[in-house]
Amino acid sequence: MTPDDVSTVQRSWAELRRVQSSMITELTLRYDSAASPGSLLPDLRAAWLCVAVDELVDLLPSPSMLAARARVLVESWPEPLSAPCFAVDGRAFMAAASACARDWTRATESAWRAAWLLLSDELAAEALSPFADGWSAD
Repeated sequence: MTPDDVSTVQRSWAELRRVQSSMITELTLRYDSAASPGSLLPDLRAAWLCVAVDELVDLLPSPSMLAARARVLVESWPEPLSAPCFAVDGRAFMAAASACARDWTRATESAWRAAWLLLSDELAAEALSPFADGWSAD
């Protein structure tokens, strides 16, 4: 993720934070349209995701701190048998954000996509590490 990407994400999040209730509403609508049977209330997922993004955006310049905080946050994900993922949550987030942010551009979307990929890479690397919880040489 480039420094320009980080700035773009942080700047767009500052705008989205000001319209957070609209963002949660838009995100809930996207979750409603993609709801799978047995899924928890879309509004709970939407609110959780906005809180998590708020905590993680400032950590983008420090991937190890980002990954550590994300691992803690994932423990509170409202659906215990799943975790947030780009295919569902990232796409829903970006669609909602583009509907709420006046200055959303292709560059903004590209920066957010890079942020999601950075987070995914960090979490995957940690999960594959021989130092991750549960790893055993036996």
